Amino acid sequence: MFAHFWHNPSSRAWFEIEFWKQWLRFGETLRLSHTEYHDVNKSGYVNLTESAIRGMISGLDNNSIYYNSQQYSIFQDDSQRQYHGIGVMIRAIESGVLVTKVFPEGPAEKVGLKVGDLIVRVNQENVEGLELVYISSRIKGSEGSFVEIEIKREGVSHIFKVQRGQIKVSTVNNYFVDEDKIGLLHLMQFSPRSRDELANALQEMMSQGMKGLILDLRDNAGGLLSTAIDVASFFLPGDQLLVELRGRGEDKARSFRTREIEPKLEIPMIVLINESSASASEIVAGSLSVLGRAQTLGEKSYGKGSVQTVYPLRGNSGLRLTTAMYYLPDGSTIHEQGLLPDHLVACSDENESKLRIQRSLNNEDIDSLDFPDVFGFEPVKDTQIEEAKKILYLKLNKSLKDD
Repeated sequence: MFAHFWHNPSSRAWFEIEFWKQWLRFGETLRLSHTEYHDVNKSGYVNLTESAIRGMISGLDNNSIYYNSQQYSIFQDDSQRQYHGIGVMIRAIESGVLVTKVFPEGPAEKVGLKVGDLIVRVNQENVEGLELVYISSRIKGSEGSFVEIEIKREGVSHIFKVQRGQIKVSTVNNYFVDEDKIGLLHLMQFSPRSRDELANALQEMMSQGMKGLILDLRDNAGGLLSTAIDVASFFLPGDQLLVELRGRGEDKARSFRTREIEPKLEIPMIVLINESSASASEIVAGSLSVLGRAQTLGEKSYGKGSVQTVYPLRGNSGLRLTTAMYYLPDGSTIHEQGLLPDHLVACSDENESKLRIQRSLNNEDIDSLDFPDVFGFEPVKDTQIEEAKKILYLKLNKSLKDD
């Protein structure tokens, strides 16, 4: 028991005099605030402790976060890419709240909701003027419960009563192979299901004769490090150094290498990044770039080179704490400076906002909708994808000529 306490850094604190000194200071402050503060509603022990923990953690860095029980539950669902709702994505546009995606086999699809439907009321509450986050929270709810959605479709009102269920959101948003045999795959997040979803998508694309790949990591804020290693392993030889983590002390340094995984792709590829590509996205894009396996294209990435570990706490709360920094195979780090793409192709804020709507749709949705009437703008060209296609097309043609 003594050995366990001594070798566990957090447990070792129980043997430190300084820890007890500060513990007593905190306890004294807690007692005085509880008994003397003028507003009894704010000075309960639970509220004071929550505020103290939140302040302590927020003072460390921007990526360390304390979650209360409700926030921790939401965080866990989000990291698993699942929640209880009806299976739609919504977006605020000039004319109201628009359904921009209906997930296959979800409750919304089963009752007949479609992309392009304009939400008017949720449970008979008018959504006009309400925040999108609030509207989303009203649509979500406990599994098995019902929500009433009133929409307008081509000027006609329809009311749907939808039973909420557990929604598992695919991390592979869209993929296809074009007539030039160049594939495009948009990965939205690095979740536990990404490896299998990516493997299935790549297998199907290879069966369609894919000769080059554009891996779209734009707006991908990251996720699990283990999944990032899996994703990179599809494109690199096994046992290749991918990333090194360095924490407090030499014993906290860890190296992570690629795994033997199928399918193993050796075709030319380009990785798309933008200012919202962060963390695991930057590990994959940066490692593939410095190892010469792929070129990056787009805009400078976010620059999150730190690693967070999640710890469950008492009371069903949780703590996300920065525990290490990561370094690419060449020893470089992108922390607070971002990853500069090999091909810098800028995108205006206006076009980026429009493209985010388009990226949430499948190609068939774009083709079937009266796009300007529904979204208020004509579809815009994705210049970053167009440029990536040009580069890959030239590479493929040169390879054919060399052969």
